[in-house]
Amino acid sequence: MKYLFTLLCCVMLSFTALAQRDTIAVNKDWTFAPDKKVEGMSGKWFEKALPGARTVQIPHTWNVEKENDRHYGWGWYQKKVNIPANWKNKNVVLQFGAINHTSYIYVNGQKVAENIGDGFNKFYVNLNGKVNYGQENTITVAVNNAYSGNKVPFGSSFDWPNDGGIIRPVALIVSGKPAASYLHAEPKLNVATNAGDLKVKVGFAETPARNIRLAVTITEENQPTKKVVLKQTAKPTFQNGEAILTYSLPKVNPWHFDFPNLYRIDVTVLDGRKAVDKISADIGFREIKFEKGKTYLNGERVKLMGVEWTAGSHPDYGLAEPESEIIRHGKLMKDVNAIFSRQHFQQSDTFYDFCNRNGIILQEEVPLWGPETPANDTIRTIAHAQLERMIRNHYNHPSIFAWGVGNELNGREANTKKMIEGLIAKARELDPSRMVAYVSNTIKDGFSNDPKFVPDAGSLGDYIMMNEYGGSWWPIPVGTIHHYLDSVHMSYPDKPLFISEFGLVEPNFRGGDQRRIEDLIYHMAVYESKPYVEGAIYFDLTDYRTHYPGTFENNKFRRRVHGIYDMYGKPKPSMKVLREMSSPIEVQQLQGKPNGKASVLIFGSIGLPQHTVKGYKLYLSDKPENYASGKAYELPEIKPGQQISFEIDDEFKGQGIITIVRPTGYVVSQKSFYMDGAELQPKDY
Repeated sequence: MKYLFTLLCCVMLSFTALAQRDTIAVNKDWTFAPDKKVEGMSGKWFEKALPGARTVQIPHTWNVEKENDRHYGWGWYQKKVNIPANWKNKNVVLQFGAINHTSYIYVNGQKVAENIGDGFNKFYVNLNGKVNYGQENTITVAVNNAYSGNKVPFGSSFDWPNDGGIIRPVALIVSGKPAASYLHAEPKLNVATNAGDLKVKVGFAETPARNIRLAVTITEENQPTKKVVLKQTAKPTFQNGEAILTYSLPKVNPWHFDFPNLYRIDVTVLDGRKAVDKISADIGFREIKFEKGKTYLNGERVKLMGVEWTAGSHPDYGLAEPESEIIRHGKLMKDVNAIFSRQHFQQSDTFYDFCNRNGIILQEEVPLWGPETPANDTIRTIAHAQLERMIRNHYNHPSIFAWGVGNELNGREANTKKMIEGLIAKARELDPSRMVAYVSNTIKDGFSNDPKFVPDAGSLGDYIMMNEYGGSWWPIPVGTIHHYLDSVHMSYPDKPLFISEFGLVEPNFRGGDQRRIEDLIYHMAVYESKPYVEGAIYFDLTDYRTHYPGTFENNKFRRRVHGIYDMYGKPKPSMKVLREMSSPIEVQQLQGKPNGKASVLIFGSIGLPQHTVKGYKLYLSDKPENYASGKAYELPEIKPGQQISFEIDDEFKGQGIITIVRPTGYVVSQKSFYMDGAELQPKDY
């Protein structure tokens, strides 16, 4: 027994010695006090216990609380944290997932950082020398979500909830020195051979000694074999303050929305022989490129289809969603065949990790929104800072293929266009490996004979992202949508054209979900008739909370009825319509045969989306919910437009429900072929 105890102690000591970096969650039992009378600053609340405070857990927003749901102003948070004495020679960083929108951070009554006008990016506060070691320390955070011209998005120019608070998790990151501040990996796929080239760049909080070495391990992360594909220690070269190593891998498994293969990079910083820090990231090897207006993923011609989720929609959580709620909404996206999306504002790491692992290609955006946004020095400065932080934080995510620099601004006005142009140039400078775009709703007629005419800023990006609301927000006959799209394409014939938003919102446009279905079907028919439309994003996944007036309620339930699910994630009839219209497979017939077999007629979609189908499974069942209990049939590879007649066992006399499932496990299509009187047409489930 004594020997066992000694052995356990040795193991624990060894583990402690090897733990070069610890990330410690600091989310429990903060105190919170709203500051409705604006007394906190003058009363120096940062120097004492918050008056009238109560205990809350992080993430937190006060705008889902009945007594505070319309409070737009100051709120205060406080937390006591013990800082061990042996951290004095460590690198100690306080990480905030996001604070919406402006915050001041104090330690023991002294201001140590401020975050102005950026409510959705993760940021870091270095605490070295700013804490009392071996003692209890008090962290105080003053948060303001008032409508302001000193933030992005500007003032009230945004269509999502104005939820204030520490809306994402908080952590302490403790490591040795020199400490790595970021790891940026640049994977490149050789499409012809599936070989991978990789550049690893490590930034440091302080300039490290030139004799440091980096121990790099690359492992198959979410793949069945979990192979270690590289393990090397080397002295890096330095360029622009970054430590750089390069590698060539003879064979990698590419990242694809149906096969989202990830690799884990672990980088240990060695100062001499001593391991002082460790930083990690998940990456994917993939190639997304445009040629002559067409889109290619890993060399395959594809068209993309998806849906956007507006975070903060659930009334119980608002923008302070727990991880489980974010993942739940990601699954709702995949349940309607989303392989493509965009986000109007920066999301949590949890969301991007979900998209990495489940196959959603994303454009992530700086939340510049609306024609009211001025192109002044303040907005330009904050937007550039947000863009830089966004790219730095999310550089490694294979799901992110492009950066967005704004949405529905006044893109023809000269100063606004110049601001957009500057942001696009900055994005290309910070990350040459990705595309960049601006989302426009005014891009029609890019060229004109009028010498005073200014082409829309939507033409400045690597591709066209166009919001299209013919028949609702645009008071035009729906029959002219065809001509509108043709006009845009003729103006920019070499640029891929994507529909970045379409959909129907209540109460602005009445008619209920039935009208939503009709609008969806009509618009999809138009897009699919245009060979130059490369993809589309339906807006929105759920009915979503907003601060905008003119909605049903005047509290935390104020919302746009814009979704194929309600605010709580309950599906509407339009959900199944979108799922079927977004399927890469069309199941058209089920017919019984005399030999006890049945034939299923299947086509590869030539609309939206459009891609080769591999590794999909087919099920026949008597009910939609029990398909997985039956026999699974492996479908052959099906290319867009290809017709196959697939034979299965005839279990229900030429009838039943056909369910198709992706390699990632999500239902692609589910149709009933039961007889309904004399009617023989399939029904969607």
